[in-house]
Amino acid sequence: MDKPSHVIISVYAVVLLSCLALTPLWLDEVLQATNALNSGVSQLMRWVQVNAGASPLPYLAQHVFLRWFGHSAWVARLPAALCSILGGLVFAVICPRFLKHGRWITLLLFLALPVQFRYGLEGRVYSQGLLFSLLTLWLFLKLNERYSLELAVLYFLAVAAAMYSQPLTVFPVLAQMPLAGRQVRIAAAAGLLSYLPWYFAQHQAQARYQLIVPPTTFFSLRQLNPLTFLHDITGGGYVCTVSLLLLVAWAIRPAGYQRLLVNTVAAALIGPILMDVVFNYFFAERQLLFAMPALILLAGRGVERLGAERRGVLAWAIVAVFLVAATVKNYRQATTSRDDLAATADAIAAHLRPEACVLAAPPEQIAFYSFFHPELEQRACGKDLSSQEVVAVVSGYTSPAERRKMSDAVSNRFGERETFRIGQSEILVYGH
Repeated sequence: MDKPSHVIISVYAVVLLSCLALTPLWLDEVLQATNALNSGVSQLMRWVQVNAGASPLPYLAQHVFLRWFGHSAWVARLPAALCSILGGLVFAVICPRFLKHGRWITLLLFLALPVQFRYGLEGRVYSQGLLFSLLTLWLFLKLNERYSLELAVLYFLAVAAAMYSQPLTVFPVLAQMPLAGRQVRIAAAAGLLSYLPWYFAQHQAQARYQLIVPPTTFFSLRQLNPLTFLHDITGGGYVCTVSLLLLVAWAIRPAGYQRLLVNTVAAALIGPILMDVVFNYFFAERQLLFAMPALILLAGRGVERLGAERRGVLAWAIVAVFLVAATVKNYRQATTSRDDLAATADAIAAHLRPEACVLAAPPEQIAFYSFFHPELEQRACGKDLSSQEVVAVVSGYTSPAERRKMSDAVSNRFGERETFRIGQSEILVYGH
């Protein structure tokens, strides 16, 4: 790894770690962190099993960090950030396998990629899957150069760890298998098959859960609008995507290792959509994350080719457009809250008098606010609403039916005294 790459990764690490606490956790992070913090390992695994497409390793990592280092947004997001930084290191080591020049530019494109930056910044599961996916690619390339049993075992472990971090990592591995020797294919297949015990256990847990909570229809073909796909693929909007695709278009030569990159992009873009159809899940940009390393490497080859054709100014112009658009997007991701749960919890705590209780709509959403103010859990209203005052809260995640049910229950016994809004949330104070 060259000196510019060392500098880029060091700067990226400082920037990413300094951004972790700029915004409070949002709903998905709160749900994951709450269960990781408050559950034992067996209870946490039962919760993970009823979440569609969830794998256990990232939840276990966050469980350990929160137990060891305490309850804060910075700690909850730290495992994802560390995986993103380590992923950058592995990507930098991979670059020389595909690029002769401009390796540091390609690394910069990868680290600045908004969808990559977002999941390095969020306390969720995706950067860990990306790290192990990059490790599988690096080990695959080394095995193709020189096979050894030790490397094959490491490759098997990396494939298994990737699957147990995020099952969509299956698609880059499937793209590698046609270009691999027999022994490497066996190691890859063994790594993929190692996921089956978790898959069957999760399938049984979800079948039992659906007897209690009927399944919801998630997938719709309307989600696959080509313009939406173009906008979301990089996480940075049309400018980022079009800039990358222009560079990729200059690189396409499906031969040798470049064929591996093209196959990986195709498999990791099409595969998740097919899984959404089969498993009735909604499309989201994060599902395309595992195509991004190969797409960025192709873009890096495009930069090289433009330079070789004496079109370096054009290459730099496209790179600059991408980096400006990505920087703007990443700044917004780092500094803009995704919802109002933390601010709403602060407002509830500020308005909660000694004689009052808290009623969330629906009641189980009290966990959204007690994560930020643990004392609120002890102040939740009972079914009899015996307190003199009720502080009712309706979030942006409350359905109209749940709001009506709460309003009917409270307004029959109390008069409304005060109402105020916190972003998309509403707090209503009732009293006798």
